[in-house]
Amino acid sequence: MLCPVCRGANIKVLDSRDSRDGVAIRRRRACSDCAHRFTTYERIETSLPVVVKRNGGKQAFDRNKILAGLKLACRKRPVEDEQLEMIVAAVELWAATRGEREIQAEEIGERIMQHLHVLDPVAYVRFVSVYRSFDSVQAFSHLLNEMEKAAQANPEGQRTLFEIDARGHIQLTPRPEDLGEPSGEVTPELAGELAGEPGDAT
Repeated sequence: MLCPVCRGANIKVLDSRDSRDGVAIRRRRACSDCAHRFTTYERIETSLPVVVKRNGGKQAFDRNKILAGLKLACRKRPVEDEQLEMIVAAVELWAATRGEREIQAEEIGERIMQHLHVLDPVAYVRFVSVYRSFDSVQAFSHLLNEMEKAAQANPEGQRTLFEIDARGHIQLTPRPEDLGEPSGEVTPELAGELAGEPGDAT
């Protein structure tokens, strides 16, 4: 292994520990030539399906591309890099154990959304706003309002933000009032939080 800074080969391991999800070993390393420190993850090699993009093109499953999209969505949010690594590992394991040679990019995106929704609501909305094609401002406003109500609701009576269809896709349930004018309940503070767009994660 070469140092990512000076390309030196004199690397030593400072610390090794299991990741939080138990599917990887996290190692802290240091270069003896330039003193740069960095982290690597050791994982079991899996056979991943080919990703079919929206335009019909195909490409190899790229965990680094998913991680880059997650980092953009979580920019300036209280989220640790290890938490994002856990999401990528979970999505990767899910894709590898489906027993299929190909997987739709939309399915990967929906899976990522489920993990982000649990991890951080602002990062979730950032990712959804870019990944899903909203047909109107009302649909996006509906998503934000549903998240706000869910955060304030009693757990026993809490409404779900979305439903999962037979293919595992997230489906937002429209309400009659959402067909009218936007409610205008998106505050300037929330709008500021949502600034910044993640890239295509798949």
